[in-house]
This record gives sequence, C-alpha cells and structure tokens, in this order.
Amino acid sequence: MMRSLTLGRIWGIDIRVHPSFALVLIWAAFHWGAGAGGTFEAGLYGLILVGFVFLCVTLHELGHSLMAMQYGVRVQDITLLPIGGVARLENAMLTPRHEILIALAGPAVNVAIVVALFPLMLLLGVITGNNSLIDYLNYLDDVAPGGLLVYLFFTNIMLVAFNLLPAFPMDGGRVFRATLSLFTGREQATKFAVALGQVLALLLAIVGLWFGDYLLPLVSVFIIVAAYAEGRAVKLESAMRRLRVGQFALWDMGGISAHHPLTYALRGGPRDVVVTEGTKVIGMLWRYQFMPGLIGGAGRTVADVMDTNVVTVDVDDSVYDVQQRMHQLNRWAMPVTEAGQYRGIFTADRFVHVYRYLNAQSVGNRTANNVFASLGNTLRAWVR
Repeated sequence: MMRSLTLGRIWGIDIRVHPSFALVLIWAAFHWGAGAGGTFEAGLYGLILVGFVFLCVTLHELGHSLMAMQYGVRVQDITLLPIGGVARLENAMLTPRHEILIALAGPAVNVAIVVALFPLMLLLGVITGNNSLIDYLNYLDDVAPGGLLVYLFFTNIMLVAFNLLPAFPMDGGRVFRATLSLFTGREQATKFAVALGQVLALLLAIVGLWFGDYLLPLVSVFIIVAAYAEGRAVKLESAMRRLRVGQFALWDMGGISAHHPLTYALRGGPRDVVVTEGTKVIGMLWRYQFMPGLIGGAGRTVADVMDTNVVTVDVDDSVYDVQQRMHQLNRWAMPVTEAGQYRGIFTADRFVHVYRYLNAQSVGNRTANNVFASLGNTLRAWVR
C-alpha cells in the first residue's frame, strides 16, 4: 500500500499528497502540452495550473479543519488525491449546528477566493473587451496568465456548486444529514443522507458517461463507497454508544497492591495490571514496565515502577466513549470503577467480545468485522 508523502505542516495540520497524485501531474503536462503543439512551455503551464487548483482544494480542506478545531475536534491530516482533498477529522459528537458550520466552512473559502478574483476578472474584461460569459469561457484553454485567472475563477465556482450537492458524504450531504438529524436522530438521518447521496452519485455517473466525461463516474464511485462506509461506521458508533463498558470489563483478581514485589505481579504472565489500595485505584502497572523494572534491581516493589497518572472510567460509560478516551490518552487498558471503587479492567482485547455481542444482536456486519479486527492492532500501534 502506497504511503502519502508529507509536504508540510500548517497550523499543526500535516498536508500530505498521495503518490497517485502523480497521475494528475502527468495528465496536466500531456493535456496542455499536446493541446498547444507539444511545447515545453504549455506543459509547464499545465503543471502550474494544477498546482494552483489543488492549492484552492487545500484551502477548502483547511476551512473545514480550522472550523472543526474551533469546536475541539482534532484534525489528523489533509491528504491530496487525484479526485480532490480529504481532511481526516477525529470522531466527535457534534451538535447539528456545529456540523453544518464545519461543512460550510470549506465552500465558504472557495467563495472568498471567487470574491478576491472578481476584480481581476473585471480588469481582464476591460483590457480584452470581454462583455459576456462566453467571452470569458473562451480563455479557459489559453496558455497565458488570463487563462490561468479565468480557469481558477470558474474552478472555485464549480467547487462550491459541486460540494454543496446533497450527496453524502460531501459538504452538502453533511448539511442535509445534520438538518435532518434535528427531526429523526443522527443514525436515521445518516441512512437517508447515504441513500440520497448514492442516488445522486449514480446520476452523476450517467451524466458523465453520456457526455464522455470519465472523471464524473470515478468521483461517483468514490461518493458511493465513502457514503456506504460512513453510514456503516455511524451505525456501529450508535450500537457502541448503547453498550456499557461494565458489561465487558474483566475483574482481574481485584488488582495488585503497591507494596507487592514486582515479581509477584508476573503471576499469570506479563499483562497490564491495575494497582489498588483497598478498593481504590491508585495506579497502573503496564506490561512494558516489567522487564526494565526487574533489571533495575532485586527487591523492587510495584510502587517503584507503577504509573500514578491513572485515568479511570465508570461502569456506565459507553464502550464508544471509552474507546475514544483510550485513543486520546494512548492507552491500551483502562481501570473500570463504580462509585469510585475498582470493578475491573477494560483492554483493547475486549473489543473482540464487543464485536461478538453485536454480531449476536444482528448489529455486526462485514464492515464491523473489518473495523473491530483492525481496532486491536490500531490500539497496539498507539502504545508503541
């Protein structure tokens, strides 16, 4: 699997480009170079034009990202793909209003770019004598600064119009889902938004094939697949929010005392162990601490190496919220308490049992299998 390359970092957000983006550069150099008689200057112009277009796409995604960060949503990165850009946002429970504002922030950036370019378009019209839309459109294929200006102006208009289509998971689809969730709830609203998005994507594919534009069918496939995947993810999220972590916690023999020898904690093999005093959680002894702790000298106790910066969860917390907290804190396991008293430990391995439970309740599906199968590996990677 090809890894994306990091171009830089803006406001703490990594800007990455997928290796497949090279196909766009090759196409641009060939399209403009061949269209202008195969000149080097025309091919270079095509590369510069694509660079500016994807700069607009990056600014669009930054609009989403910065608005999301205003509401405490962590942005993992922005990746440029041949069909556009994708901002990876951390899962978070947003109000419909916040979700709408985040969705509209991207197109708003493109509107701002159009407004900024408009005076230059008027100036171009005065210089060249353009007085109609057709006159401007004739400049789209010109290998000249005027052509670049016109291309970027209309590209940003198209980005606004295209992204505001109510085809989930595009911006317009997210606005539609958020508005609908005010009346039906998020899970049901997502079902409607996914269905509408897939219908519109099929219509786009048909239109693209009819007019010989093969980019639209490619984008349509992306919309259909992305909508399906996000729809299943929302269904899983809803199911996990209904489950309590106390259902899946392990008792683990009541933890271990801080005064016990470190070797005593090895009974049953290396594992993450909760350190307790009476029924109170006072620390964690992580599996990776055992060997360094033993090498440090004989007679060492649990208190010598335990992690006192412990965070607990309540038996009534949802499995989804606990999973999010484990991700945020980079933890493989969490002590589970009830009214402040230790009741058990929840580890990433327990997600296998969560999946089995969901599967037995006819909530699990093939997507759930993939998600939970990789969830353990993902959490293991976080703590390495």
